[in-house]
Amino acid sequence: MAELARIPRPWLPLLRRPIQTCMVASPYVGLGQSRSFSATAAVYRTQMKTAHKSMRRNEVNAQPQFLLPFTIVPPPIWRWPTSPSKFFQMAYLVAKNRFQALFSLIGIYFVSFPEKSFGLPRFRAHKGATIPTAKALHLEMSEAVASGDKETLRRVCSGGFFGTLAGVIDNRPHGVRAEWELLRYVDKARYPRLADFRCSYQPSPSGKAKDMRLVKQAVVSISSVQRIARYYDRYGGAKIPGSEREQHLVEHIVLQAEIKDKTFESEPWKIWGTLSEMSFEKMRDDAALFTELMAQNAKAGR
Repeated sequence: MAELARIPRPWLPLLRRPIQTCMVASPYVGLGQSRSFSATAAVYRTQMKTAHKSMRRNEVNAQPQFLLPFTIVPPPIWRWPTSPSKFFQMAYLVAKNRFQALFSLIGIYFVSFPEKSFGLPRFRAHKGATIPTAKALHLEMSEAVASGDKETLRRVCSGGFFGTLAGVIDNRPHGVRAEWELLRYVDKARYPRLADFRCSYQPSPSGKAKDMRLVKQAVVSISSVQRIARYYDRYGGAKIPGSEREQHLVEHIVLQAEIKDKTFESEPWKIWGTLSEMSFEKMRDDAALFTELMAQNAKAGR
């Protein structure tokens, strides 16, 4: 039964060295950092080549944080391809992905049953609390970046993402402060929503393939209107001309939490980063890349 929960991890023997993936959250455009996004599988090849070197250079990223493979954020169905063949291919990819996530989650419930007695599974997903938690963490993170509060960022963000946002604060011009405000949530008929939820095993911080840790991950999509402005502290707090603007953002926030081995209790959620929606082409290419990784894994296991 324990093997059931470990099925969706064929890439793990390939990732013996920790991979760093720092996604830059979109609200920080104008706070000292440009926007940057990455797909899921498409980043792995480059990361496998450079991760070990970057780990030694940057101690703040010493705790590796992986985006769980097969994580996707499909666009709304009205933005799917108009070609019937591509439309049904995308529907198949999304359905297959959701089945993999559900199958893995059921596996975690099975392996969490008490070994020597009858009872309920010890693992609890707590999916219902995920969206309110994501909204609260999003507020804390955004306000902390604007105010330069690194301690709050360290508490609410994973190690790699904390390093990215700490760099945003450090690179801000001296004597300039930023101000961020969430004005309102919009598109309430569709957002916020739980775009993805899965559990899987990851390599541990030791980087050894035999040392595994169990992680749950959620992607929460939030649509909001935000205000960003910058001020000169040394000129009586005068607003920098042209720095204030409102923007409507749809953000797909990735949360991760480690699950304890023996008790199956979850650590507090932390923000791993953000993802962009995936087109049909990106989803198809990711699926092909993972198929290639699985084939390499099977070959290496002979």
